[in-house]
Amino acid sequence: MKNLLIAMLLAGVTGCATTDTPAYYALVLPQADAPVRQVTQGPRLIVDMVSLPEYLNDLGIAYQLNDVQIVTANQARWAESLDKQLTRSLVMGLSQHLKQAQVLEGPDILSDAWHLSLQVSGFQGRFDGQAIVAGRWVLKRGDKTFSEAFQRTIPLSEDGYPALVRTLREGWQQEIVTLAGQLQPVLAD
Repeated sequence: MKNLLIAMLLAGVTGCATTDTPAYYALVLPQADAPVRQVTQGPRLIVDMVSLPEYLNDLGIAYQLNDVQIVTANQARWAESLDKQLTRSLVMGLSQHLKQAQVLEGPDILSDAWHLSLQVSGFQGRFDGQAIVAGRWVLKRGDKTFSEAFQRTIPLSEDGYPALVRTLREGWQQEIVTLAGQLQPVLAD
């Protein structure tokens, strides 16, 4: 994993004097044959835009160099802002796993709807060859509130940004499955 750190420092993070075109990465690329599921009954779950600290929502992919330093890459960049990618994949994933609910993105003024917000505090590679996915979710409706923190540390299978992005995607998808399981009984009441 030291090779990954050295490569990131030399090529992506320091912005060395090369004319290389940046590489762009997406958590999920659109698929023409993606299934569309519409639910018109059942509880309504409104998913707010995922919030991130500014350094994670940068176009450069974040990498934690040590216990106090995070840098963003110049040559390895997100294809779209990370908050939008995480929100879209969250809505898609919850729609697949919460079959009885109407999972929608964005503001909704109906008082009978559940509102889910996520604050992601970690979504980066780390100096020890791990990917970090961490944060907190809050589910609200009226005077009912449920909240829980999450943190996943997933080992990278190989060096490089493609492996890091795939590992972050895997950790995010695992968290969506866990979250759906936690939300299921609350939405069923």
